[in-house]
Amino acid sequence: MKGPGFIAISALLFCSFAVLANGQQAPAPLTTPESTIMRTDGDEDRSRRERAYVKVFEGQKQIWKSQRLQTQAGKANAMRLAKAAFQSAIQIDPAFAEPYTALAELAVTIPPVDIDEGIKLATQAVKIDPQNFGGHRILARLYTVKSRINSGTPDTGFADLALTEWRQVTRLDPRNAEGWAFISAIAEVRRPVSEQIDALRAWVSAAPPLDTQFYSRVMGGDAELSSEQASLKLAAALAKTGKKVEAASFLSSLIADDARNDEAIVMLGDLIDSTEGESALASLSALKQAVFANPQNVSLIGMLASLQSRLGQFDEAVAMLEEKTALLGKSNIRAAAVLSIALGELYLDRDRYDDAAKAFENAIEVRGALWKGELEGEEHEFAVNVFEKLIQTYRLAEKPPAAKAVIERARKAFGKDDIFADRQLISVLEMSGERPAALALVRTLREKRPGESNLVRIEASILTDLGKVDLAVETIKTNRTTAQRVSGGSAPSGNIIIPAPSGDEYSDLLFISSLYTRAGRWKQAIESANSAFTIANGIERRQIAKMTLATALQMSGDHSAAEAALRDVLKQMPANPIALNNLGYFLAERGERLDEAVEMIKQALAVDPKNPSYLDSLGWAYFKLGKLDEAEKYLRMAARADAYSATIREHLGDVFLEKKDSVRARESWGKALRFSSDSGDIERLKKKIGK
Repeated sequence: MKGPGFIAISALLFCSFAVLANGQQAPAPLTTPESTIMRTDGDEDRSRRERAYVKVFEGQKQIWKSQRLQTQAGKANAMRLAKAAFQSAIQIDPAFAEPYTALAELAVTIPPVDIDEGIKLATQAVKIDPQNFGGHRILARLYTVKSRINSGTPDTGFADLALTEWRQVTRLDPRNAEGWAFISAIAEVRRPVSEQIDALRAWVSAAPPLDTQFYSRVMGGDAELSSEQASLKLAAALAKTGKKVEAASFLSSLIADDARNDEAIVMLGDLIDSTEGESALASLSALKQAVFANPQNVSLIGMLASLQSRLGQFDEAVAMLEEKTALLGKSNIRAAAVLSIALGELYLDRDRYDDAAKAFENAIEVRGALWKGELEGEEHEFAVNVFEKLIQTYRLAEKPPAAKAVIERARKAFGKDDIFADRQLISVLEMSGERPAALALVRTLREKRPGESNLVRIEASILTDLGKVDLAVETIKTNRTTAQRVSGGSAPSGNIIIPAPSGDEYSDLLFISSLYTRAGRWKQAIESANSAFTIANGIERRQIAKMTLATALQMSGDHSAAEAALRDVLKQMPANPIALNNLGYFLAERGERLDEAVEMIKQALAVDPKNPSYLDSLGWAYFKLGKLDEAEKYLRMAARADAYSATIREHLGDVFLEKKDSVRARESWGKALRFSSDSGDIERLKKKIGK
């Protein structure tokens, strides 16, 4: 393959000793050790090899000379002479591998670039001398480029060829980071995960590389060959195979070495959230070591407290957070406020609303020392977060007046032009059953803020809850041409998620379908979803429309059609987490093929481990299987992630009842009742509580 289009890559990536086209110096060559050179008997053969060596050195000299030349003509002439010298070396001694390697390098670094010629020459080099490191590395790199390994649709044939050559590179240089990195990348898509893990372990202990440009170009501009990057990838692979303790150990070590390693901190947090039993205890030990090494890292401290609470060490977690908050209160106000929020979240998880509110108020008091004038940037973001949590606490405690009082404080803090307070007030009014007042407020805001187009959908949702779905649909349609839509709408069950892209008739039709589903108008819901599918442009949009249609079909009772629609989506995109979750949930609801349902939902969770709807689906599937402890575990995780889902709370109540714990069952159903708007759901929950 010839052509200048390849120069942008090759000029930076393939030359191991040549001068780059723009004059940049590349690393010196790795010549084959003398002990590995093919020898022949007789003075004539020895003399021929020596004369060939002279020509190779002559070619190298021309390459080095070109570095000092200023004109492109001079550089090109030097490279031409270098090529001629290497060709002469081959004529003198055809059984000498080094000049073939040198010519292969030149074939892919100077125009006209010819990858196939480079492969041909490098193949000849390693055929003559299987120990020729440079030849194997050139082949590995060229096959890697041809494999398109990072494109999402790699060429498997070239990927396998590249894997073979990278294995030769690491055979000759066992601590070659680049080789192990590419072996792990190719193994991730072509080989068992055990081979990927073995390569990653070797990469972690490899020597720091000097030449990193090729790897960065192929794998992405931010890709690195560092041992830290290898450790992150290794931790992810270990976690994927269930080796969470070892994964946590790697991540904790990275954080201990660099307290600002945000990627490792986030990964450790995700890992800990999904860890239970002995693995959780081992992770606790690793996390304690990380906190000990970084005593002011609030992210790690918060993780440790959360894990302690989950493992039954609630009092220890509270004591640690209180101690750390007090220690940091004078020296680091921001850190102290963050820890106070973490304390409030612990109390909130235990339904200790008064204690939670006290902790959130303390965060406001501590951080408030920095608030002067209009809040902006980081301070505004923090204030929104803590006010929202405080309002949430009072909503859960069923104290609407207290929640409204906090909203008015937020209004004063943010100013009259900030819509945060009004949004929160709408939500509080809805949750407390004051939907007419919420509707009036939304309509007032729409008049004051015509640019806040998402208020249209909020109004439509409230109208639907008030039993006026036709008016809700009309509201959406009449505003289609004047407002830019935002995402919204889902099926009434919290674990059936369909994202609605925004901005056009297609998204409005999806949202209208969700409104009809919410109102139990299955025929219109199906018609709207089909209309969205008809006008959808692109595979992704058609899939979203088909998943919306599947939800409407399932709720209408046409289970076979719903399943067929979702399986059609999965044929096109087998790893689509929404389709996997929804089909798994549908099967669980019907009590059919429950093992398959569990596996599907687990695949969805592998993509999005903290998604409350997926967690709820898995808990519900385990409930249907009679695995009550597993069901409770995942439903509790779901409730922590989404405190206001009526579906999750009702499912959790059903688990408690099955466990003969009627007190907690009633408590969960009571919360579900407070969060419900559908008349059918309300009636069902009242009957459960009454029994």
